[in-house]
Amino acid sequence: MSNVTLNLTGSSNSSTLSDTSGNYTFASLPSGGSYIVTPSKSALAPSAPGINIVDVVAAQRHFLNVALIPPGCRRTAADVNGDTVINVVDVVAIQRFSLGQSNGIANTGRYQFTPASRSYPGVVTDQTGQDYDTLVFGDIVSPFADRLEGPSQTGMDDGTGVSALSGLNTSAEEVPVTISTLSLPNVAVDPVVTNFTLQVTTTEINAADKLVGFQGDFTFDESVVTFQSDPVQKAGITGGDWNVSGNVLAGTGPIRTLRILAYSNDFTPLSGSGTLFELRMTRVSKAAQSTPLIWAAPPDQFIFIDANLNSRELGNAAAGSVTLLGTSLQN
Repeated sequence: MSNVTLNLTGSSNSSTLSDTSGNYTFASLPSGGSYIVTPSKSALAPSAPGINIVDVVAAQRHFLNVALIPPGCRRTAADVNGDTVINVVDVVAIQRFSLGQSNGIANTGRYQFTPASRSYPGVVTDQTGQDYDTLVFGDIVSPFADRLEGPSQTGMDDGTGVSALSGLNTSAEEVPVTISTLSLPNVAVDPVVTNFTLQVTTTEINAADKLVGFQGDFTFDESVVTFQSDPVQKAGITGGDWNVSGNVLAGTGPIRTLRILAYSNDFTPLSGSGTLFELRMTRVSKAAQSTPLIWAAPPDQFIFIDANLNSRELGNAAAGSVTLLGTSLQN
């Protein structure tokens, strides 16, 4: 792993960064000195690529006893609050991190190194192969996550031959889903209306596809519309025991991104057609203006997740628009 800070303390004090291959060296140290080397790396920022709906559902499957995460570093990565159990607290913390929220995320996004440091008392010869294992809390599953460090990363081997940073050794892969179209709304809003709710709709979803989660980003113009404190809500075929959440990601505007993340609390899959969830929006001014609603390109495009952690991409994610009608004056 590159750009890890390694601090040397003891008979000499120094620090260095690991290179692009993860190598580091402290050279020309006084012989016979005693040293401690401690690695560290800044935590990932909320909404960073690599922790997403797939990790959320993996933690939830463990909590529901549907599919347990094997003991070892991957299970440690799922226990983001460090209380030795994986439950709804961990699920929600990983969800909030993926949505770009900075509170209520426990240790999600933070690196853990094993060992935390290495001690070298009375060193008189070169010490080679002084490696550390690492994991990222909340980063449980691959190959869906976009690895920030590239494919050369390795992590802690927990006896399965799979590294922590590579995540679960599942047979998961991105496969088509039989849903033909998911559509953002195309609406005109009367000038007397300030707050309004719009439907995101889907064509028929087959319960046999076992779709238990979804995630996606779309852009909007914040000079035209914004979102209420709860920007999305469950409705229609997610109206049962589903958690549907959203958050406007940090940005300078006026084009901003809303991220939606949802999963079935009881693992009941989606079934049916019509409204998938609702958007809770607010007009910014009384002027006549319009904003397109456009789904993001990969890797932040809308995807479904099935019960086996397969990423299921849509046949068509249709864009939408919101047109605010202005006030007219007549004789």
